[in-house]
Amino acid sequence: MSLVGQHAVDGHWADELAQRYADAATVVFAHRGTMDHTQLEGLLSIAEEHSLAQKLGVSARKRLFNVLVEGLENVRHHTPPELTETAFALLVLEEGGYRMFFGNAAPQATVALLSQRVGILNEMDEADLREHHLKLLANEGRTERGGAGLGLLTMARKSTGPIVTHAFPRDSNTAFVALELALTAA
Repeated sequence: MSLVGQHAVDGHWADELAQRYADAATVVFAHRGTMDHTQLEGLLSIAEEHSLAQKLGVSARKRLFNVLVEGLENVRHHTPPELTETAFALLVLEEGGYRMFFGNAAPQATVALLSQRVGILNEMDEADLREHHLKLLANEGRTERGGAGLGLLTMARKSTGPIVTHAFPRDSNTAFVALELALTAA
């Protein structure tokens, strides 16, 4: 279910994250539930219309779309089939740029590994990120669904500042996880 121009995503695990921006930002899109290719394309279309209306520069628009595509694709490809309704994506315009959230439920071990990877990426400077990117491109261990970390690395390289990981226990085996990223509009 996509909610366009609404800030609350009622009854969903990510309500608290979405509510933080209810009054302080303009919601470009909010999505909850299954993320398939059609929904992904629709969200990108909404973001494109918005970025053009905001007269966002070409470079900033390209960075925005790089991060959006990677974040939305990660949710689409890495949400376990039995948890597809837990998917969540939010794009808000705030003073100075955009803030994005991408999340879903996953096994707790996966959430812990993701949090660890994000922590490592957050400690790297641009040169380290670029070198790590080249190493990942040379890695032949990638699968059709990814899994090498290129999407996460792209989000780290294209966003502004650190990626924030939000994790909330769901049950004894799974947790909800959301990645929060910022992007300056300059």
